[in-house]
Amino acid sequence: MTVYLYMHPLDHAGERQTLVRLNALRALRDELSAYAGVQVSATPRAADLEVEIVNIVGTDEPTGVLSRDPRQRILVVRMCRGGERLDFVCSDGRGELTAERQAARRIRNWVAGEDFFAQARVAGVEPALRKTA
Repeated sequence: MTVYLYMHPLDHAGERQTLVRLNALRALRDELSAYAGVQVSATPRAADLEVEIVNIVGTDEPTGVLSRDPRQRILVVRMCRGGERLDFVCSDGRGELTAERQAARRIRNWVAGEDFFAQARVAGVEPALRKTA
């Protein structure tokens, strides 16, 4: 699977904010590339999935700005595949996972789940649904 990973530049963004955004993009690229069968591309040509880092919200604490592991950040991520779009939010600190690692896992699970249900439909198997009150 090929993932087109990108982030639109912000007008009037300072150097510090630009570094935080660039580090998040690089970290998410590295996390996605670590999965077998996933290639990350900087161009949309022949990509199976588009992933955009829409926004990064964080504290103004100076520690970690230049590192890949700044704390107290929230990533807003958008995925698009086959005309379907999904936005989600990840944050640093939960279970000592970075926001980028959480995002990569969600992306992988979304694609894996979508592929599983597509194969089940082709095979004529419908997932069992249980009626709730």
